[in-house]
Amino acid sequence: MKIVVTGGTGRIGKAVVKGLIEQGHDVLVFDLQAPEDKSVNFVCADVTDFAQVVNNLKGADAVVHLAAIPGPWRGMSHEVIRVNVMGTYNVLEACRQLGIYKVVVASSINAIGLSYNKERPRLDYLPVDESHPARPEDCYSLSKWLGEQIADAMVRLEPNMTIVSLRFHGVTSPEWYERWHQHPSRDIPGNFKGLWSYVDIRDVVEAVLKSLAVTWKGHEAFFICAADTSSAVPTMELVKAVYPDVPLKRELQGHEGLFDLSKAKRLLGWEPRHSWRQPE
Repeated sequence: MKIVVTGGTGRIGKAVVKGLIEQGHDVLVFDLQAPEDKSVNFVCADVTDFAQVVNNLKGADAVVHLAAIPGPWRGMSHEVIRVNVMGTYNVLEACRQLGIYKVVVASSINAIGLSYNKERPRLDYLPVDESHPARPEDCYSLSKWLGEQIADAMVRLEPNMTIVSLRFHGVTSPEWYERWHQHPSRDIPGNFKGLWSYVDIRDVVEAVLKSLAVTWKGHEAFFICAADTSSAVPTMELVKAVYPDVPLKRELQGHEGLFDLSKAKRLLGWEPRHSWRQPE
């Protein structure tokens, strides 16, 4: 397939582009800066310019949309909204108009309102699944939630489209794990707003590849996280310390993660294979 990757020079983008090329796909990197690997096909273009998006997506079989401002403090709040929301709208609308019916979009666990909330996130239950209500507060989380709403609208307009929103969080690389082993986090609450979650970059790439292979139509969002937490403290101890009032759908074992990943396994055929506890 010919696949356009927006934001293809970012940390996730580079890994995804490499994975797609290794699978034999014809990849075009769509970004504002050139990739380090000069052998990769590249176009300098801006996802917030609709004409540039349309012109550079023509002829593609699929699009992986990763371009975004990756956090609420990476720019003024109105700029985060402008780039992330307009970028996603432009890519999805261009795909709809051009008949590109397979799109993978980088969302975030924060689409439901977690890490960047001002206070402790309001949780209805644990572990969290994709049916959990969304309560985003900050500009970045709101931009990711709005991106998913745009995807819902696009598949109502064009039922033949397949749009997969991948809710990443705390994307890590294997070289980090030695440091984690040397200094395991025992801080409570620590990363409590993000539910002590992370995901290995190799599992991120696999989630993208699996998403491009699905045959169902419509829009679905998926939590893409590791099966365990980033904390050395057992999960039930973390929950009792920080979320003692939140109902549990089931007892959590060992260092089990606080996101229910069963939907990704069922609809994508994806489940995480890597953990910082078992370095390779």
